[in-house]
Amino acid sequence: MSDWYEYIGVAHIHSTDSDGGKPVSDIIKIGQELGLDFLLFYDHMTLNSLHLGLEGWYGNTFVLIGYEINDQKNENHYLALGVNEVLPGEYSAPEYVRGIKQKGGLGIIAHPDETRETPKFPPYPWNAWDIEEFDGIEIWNQMSEWMEGIAHANRYRLFTAPRRFLTGPTSKTLKIWDERNKQRKVCGISGVDAHAHPFRFGPFKLVIFPYKVQFQSLRVHLILDQPLSQDKSTAKIQIIDAIRGCHLFISNYRQGEAKGFSFLAKSGEQRYRVGDSISLSADVSFSVHAPQKCKIRLLCDGKVVEEEKGKTLEYSVSEPGNYRVEAYQGKKGWIFSNHIRVVNSL
Repeated sequence: MSDWYEYIGVAHIHSTDSDGGKPVSDIIKIGQELGLDFLLFYDHMTLNSLHLGLEGWYGNTFVLIGYEINDQKNENHYLALGVNEVLPGEYSAPEYVRGIKQKGGLGIIAHPDETRETPKFPPYPWNAWDIEEFDGIEIWNQMSEWMEGIAHANRYRLFTAPRRFLTGPTSKTLKIWDERNKQRKVCGISGVDAHAHPFRFGPFKLVIFPYKVQFQSLRVHLILDQPLSQDKSTAKIQIIDAIRGCHLFISNYRQGEAKGFSFLAKSGEQRYRVGDSISLSADVSFSVHAPQKCKIRLLCDGKVVEEEKGKTLEYSVSEPGNYRVEAYQGKKGWIFSNHIRVVNSL
C-alpha cells in the first residue's frame, strides 16, 4: 500500500503587479488565513515579484510565481510557471508555448473556450489548437464561468452570491481535454482567475470577488508521493512535477470540502494514484472514495462507464483507456479528477 500526501491550493491569481486588486504580500496573508498549502500567481507579462524574492514558504503556505502570456491580439492566454524571464511581447502563441517548453517551464492553456459577449470584458479563448507543446488545460475557470452566466434577469443574484452559480467545466473543454489525453498526458487544472476588481453597480462601488471569496471556490488538490519539502527549490520542483504528471484533482469548495477524496487503481498489492499509468491485467480495478455523499461518475475516454450515488464506487477494468472521475452535488460539479491511464503494456 502506497502512502500519498494531499496538498490543497489555489491557482491563477493576479496581484497589483498587473491588474489585481492587492499586492502579493497581502494576498499571501489571505491564503494563510484560509489554511491553503500553496498559491500560484500568474500576473500578466511580468515576473516582478519573483525577482523581488517573494517566491517560497510563508509559514505553512508555499507561493509560486509565474506569469500569464498573450499574443499581440490579446488572445491565446497561457500560464507559465518555472521560468525566470518574460518572453518578448511580440511572440506568437506557437513561439511562446515552445519557448516555455524549451526553458523547462510548465505551460497551461488558460480559459480555453470563453464565449462571453460583454464589450467591456471581451472573451479571450484559445484558438491555437495545432500546437502540442503545452502541459495542461485550465478545464474550469471561475471568472470565465461567472461572466458568461451574467444576464439581466440574474445579475443581482450573481453579484451578491457569485460562488453559488458555479456549475462545472464546459462539455466543450472536457471533450478537448479527453481527446488530447488519447494521444499524450495533458493535465486538467482549475483557475480562480482572481483579480478582486471593484465593480460599479448602480450608485455603488464594490468588489464582487474579494480574494477570500475566490479562494473558497475552485481549489487544486495535489497528490504527492513525498511530503512537500521545506527546501524552497525542492518544493517548487515537487509542485510543478505533480501538475505536469497530472497527479491532482480539482474541487468546488462551495459544494463541500473535498479533502480526502481518492481515485485509485489497484492490481494485486500495488496501488496507483491519479495521473499514473497501469498495464491492463486480469485483476485491475478502480476504487473511488468521496468524503460525503454525491453522484460519482467514472468515465473512460470521455464516456460514462459507471455511476453510483453515495461515497464509494468500485469498478473492475476490462478495457484500456484513460479513466477519470466526476462527482456532483445535485446538478453542481464538485470534483473532477485527472486521468489514470490503463494501457495494454507499459
